[in-house]
Amino acid sequence: MDKPTTDTTDLALFVRTSSSQIVKWDKQRIAEALIKETDIDSKVAQFICAEVESFVKKERIKFITAPLIRELVNAKLIEYGYENIRKQHTRLGFPIFDVEQIITSHNKENANVPHGPEATNLTLAEGVKKEYALLNVFSADASDAHMNGDIHMHDLGFIDRPYCSGNSLEYVKKFGLSLPNSLSIAKPAKHPEVLIGQLIKFSAALQGTFAGAIGWDAVNLFLAPYFVGKTDKELKQYAQILLFEYAQQAVARGGQSIFSDLNLYWEIPKHFAEVPAIGPGGEFTGKVYQEYESESQRFISALFDVYLDGDARGRPFFFPKPNLHITEKFFKTTGNEEFLEKAARLSSEMGNTYYLLDRGDTAKISECCRLSFKLEAEDLEDAKTPWKMRYSAMHIATLNLPRVAYQAKGDDDRLFELILERLRLIAKAHSQKQAFIKRLLDMGQGGPLGMLTMNVDGEEYYRYNKASFLFGMVGLNEMVQFHTNQELHESDDAFKFGLRVLATMKKEAEKLKEEYGMKFVLEQTPAESTAHRLARLDLQMYPEQAKTVVKGFPERNETYYTNSTQLNISVPVNPVERVKKEGMFHPMIEAGSISHLWLGESRPDPGSISNFVKKVFKETLNDQIAFSPEFTHCLECGTTARGIPDDFGGM
Repeated sequence: MDKPTTDTTDLALFVRTSSSQIVKWDKQRIAEALIKETDIDSKVAQFICAEVESFVKKERIKFITAPLIRELVNAKLIEYGYENIRKQHTRLGFPIFDVEQIITSHNKENANVPHGPEATNLTLAEGVKKEYALLNVFSADASDAHMNGDIHMHDLGFIDRPYCSGNSLEYVKKFGLSLPNSLSIAKPAKHPEVLIGQLIKFSAALQGTFAGAIGWDAVNLFLAPYFVGKTDKELKQYAQILLFEYAQQAVARGGQSIFSDLNLYWEIPKHFAEVPAIGPGGEFTGKVYQEYESESQRFISALFDVYLDGDARGRPFFFPKPNLHITEKFFKTTGNEEFLEKAARLSSEMGNTYYLLDRGDTAKISECCRLSFKLEAEDLEDAKTPWKMRYSAMHIATLNLPRVAYQAKGDDDRLFELILERLRLIAKAHSQKQAFIKRLLDMGQGGPLGMLTMNVDGEEYYRYNKASFLFGMVGLNEMVQFHTNQELHESDDAFKFGLRVLATMKKEAEKLKEEYGMKFVLEQTPAESTAHRLARLDLQMYPEQAKTVVKGFPERNETYYTNSTQLNISVPVNPVERVKKEGMFHPMIEAGSISHLWLGESRPDPGSISNFVKKVFKETLNDQIAFSPEFTHCLECGTTARGIPDDFGGM
């Protein structure tokens, strides 16, 4: 290449650097940075920088910033055909206008994040990491598919974390609390309130290394050895400590509460019944967990009493979420009817209870909105040493099903061909996320995921070989509606076509599992914001097609697709029929699924809800159900109540 004709002598120019310094212009420093950050040849780097210096001199710029220099360098790289080098040299960040909006305006995308300095830090950090992920972690085809809406890769702003985590309180009981970078180390707790405090502190720490929920298995059972000899009044006090301390920990990402789940049992689960119990001080008590049934039941009953009370203003405890497991053994355990009615009363009043229906010998640990880890034979063997029962989903990506229907144009073969193509692309993205997380874990205790590499029981805390990778789905109902002209609930043919789509996805996930040697499973995506994003993109890119099936109010930008495999929530389908039909998809969705029953302002009798739960368990294939009531919140006094009370006249 010929050198530019302009004389490139040093300029009397000062540069504002990104390290908050003002330094004299030095063309060589720019070239050195370009060589350090990219694969560019040194001679080409010198040429590009000479071109930039010539431009700056010609335009008589007197004061310049590091971002502007980078923009000028990138413009020259594009001009001379070095697009790949330009990509490596890209600067991540936000325009000043966007930063102003983020700092001053409430981000409404996540209802769990308050508006404040921590929240804006979160939004800014997420934005930069999201750009980094799309440019540097995932291949261009996967990134482009996400950006144009063919798929949705979740939690890109948390690219350096696994997704969700299932944990065991036995780990905390046995080893105490010794976390990397903490200023003090705690021995195993001797008192219940200390153990509860350790549980919550560890949850907060884990929230800093996982993108999603932090779930804990059999919490009431594993706490039970600490409650021997305690009165009912004391147990309720411990339950209050657990819920209030959890709910008031506004310390997680962006100043939000810890996204947490408690897996709870009325009966003693079969796989834990004969397991030696760990008690105060991390010592084995000499008994097995079956012998702590009374303490376990008394505590879960006290816990549900506190959930029913709500907080000081009558609001529900949104976190930690109580996941109540219903097993065959549940109905054979003394007191099950009385307790189930209490759980049903909580559903009717507050909507807290999530019912996990573990039929046969199925055992699961659940967290998030529906994600669950089905325990295989080797996992049940781990139950003999339950502190080792630690599970994770590393990554989730969701397939935009309505988009597939639009592109297939009524052709069955093309529709299924596109589904397989997209699933293969998601599998590729999963492998790229896995490689990135593995690189961070390999940095050990000094790396960014140091806490997940701590080893006190013979293996690292994060059991890398147990990680799942999730194929999510959004808008099955709208896909079927566009392709067959009928929604899932409108005909047997439409419903059967939906089943065929899911069966195809499951079969392909199993095939890809063998090909990649990774645990690929289907999950119903918890996709409230994703369902809106994909519907909005489709209205832009496929307006004629999308407008015929999208739900909501497009004129107000309040649009969405039906979540995952659920039936259209806005149509009056009989609750029994809804649960039965939705439940037929659940056996194919190994990583978790749920049916929501919206109560609105109604307050069903607890007996009716408990009978409904029994019927769903015995007569359907449904994996999990929850009842969702409506609340009114007074902006003046802060009171929250069910429905629209008569005395809320000032609202």
